[in-house]
Amino acid sequence: MYKLKKLIRFITIYGLNRTLFKVFGRLRVFSFRLPSFKKRNIGLVGCGQFGFATIGYFISKKSPYNFLRAFDIDKKHQKSFEKFHSLVHSENVDEIFEDKKIETIYIASNHYTHTEYAIKGIKNDKIVYIEKPISVNYEQFKGLVETIKKYDAKIFAGYNRPFSGAIIDLKKSIGSFENKPFSINYFISGHLIEKDHWYRNSQEGTRICGNVGHWLDLTIHIFSWRDKLPNKYNISVLYSNFDEIDDNISITITTEFNDIVSIMLTSRNEPFEGINETLNLQYDKTIAKIDDFRKMTIWQEDKLVNKKYWSKDVGHHKAILQPFNTDKYRRDWNEVENSTLLMLFITDMVLNKETNKIFNLSKEWEKINI
Repeated sequence: MYKLKKLIRFITIYGLNRTLFKVFGRLRVFSFRLPSFKKRNIGLVGCGQFGFATIGYFISKKSPYNFLRAFDIDKKHQKSFEKFHSLVHSENVDEIFEDKKIETIYIASNHYTHTEYAIKGIKNDKIVYIEKPISVNYEQFKGLVETIKKYDAKIFAGYNRPFSGAIIDLKKSIGSFENKPFSINYFISGHLIEKDHWYRNSQEGTRICGNVGHWLDLTIHIFSWRDKLPNKYNISVLYSNFDEIDDNISITITTEFNDIVSIMLTSRNEPFEGINETLNLQYDKTIAKIDDFRKMTIWQEDKLVNKKYWSKDVGHHKAILQPFNTDKYRRDWNEVENSTLLMLFITDMVLNKETNKIFNLSKEWEKINI
């Protein structure tokens, strides 16, 4: 009964087709293959739940092209993905990077391998889409930045919130931006991650890289609406449990522009409907509340606007299709790099159990560019 209730609830949130992809991604048991008559020129590295249910759905249903090859270190995941999409079998990951028919590679493997695979894709003249995070340490990030510049790479990132309907509509609603401060609050009920989950491996970058990076990136994106980013960020971190430093945590950021941002990630239990997030924002004469990217309320003095988004739109559609809609959807890559620097800085704070520190954007770039 529990699973049936969850199935019905997910259909009301995501629609039937997307929910079925989520179910197939969990079960990995199906007696049919997904037909496709589209050109096959896409490779996927990482066939886990996200690769199957999210990237797999939007590529097969919304992209002008489809998968040719896939790889995963978990052979059950790889073979089930290959069967579902009727793909040729890849014995090793290099077959994907060396296949001349593959033009675009999506990377959705474990976080520590993202940079390595991205660099390999760039050096093999592929268009590269990296799921978040793009790097989990400074050494990786430096190598990736250098490779992108050297090869003039076509690269995209899976930070999807800026592509959500609510964020796009919010920016349009505000209209013009002056040098005025933002007040932003995020409250995220995240997945309950067990102690033996691969996220807990120290080299994977903690939940700061795995989860909080989404809202740090969205913050940098919103700050960029003013055309000039703050340079100095006063960062405070509150830990509910020093034995579990990256869970049930609160991060507060203020800037020299008088911005104030708070991010609370909590995971006391597993949310029945998956991750649930609320965003409250105030800027100039605008007050906005985004409720789980399913609805948004905007107040602008006496004007009241209510918007609904069905199916739930956290921006995956437009984000995943970036390589094929570059004129319309492409992010400014500088935003992604700047948010990654901020994320890595806070990751180090958390790993060292620090509670307050100043992040200087220009000085952090000096360290990378040495």
